[in-house]
Amino acid sequence: MPKGYHNETCAQAIRSVVKPGQVVWFSELFTRVKQRGAWRDSTIWQHSMSLIVNLPAARYHWRSSKPFLFLRPDGRYELYDPAVHPRVLD
Repeated sequence: MPKGYHNETCAQAIRSVVKPGQVVWFSELFTRVKQRGAWRDSTIWQHSMSLIVNLPAARYHWRSSKPFLFLRPDGRYELYDPAVHPRVLD
């Protein structure tokens, strides 16, 4: 699996650029991740989809993924917190 500039996977880079309590648009998340590695755009897009806890199709398509992002109704992303966000059904 290709690593970024900080020896991270793309998923690890995504996790590292979103801090607890932060809410970001995808464009900001994408820019931050691009600064951490030379992944193809499609790699970042697919990883970001696979990491969304409340995207049922992603849960089916990327079964081995360990999701941690919550996609808000306004289209922004934040870290999933089960104490704050609705329970995610499998």
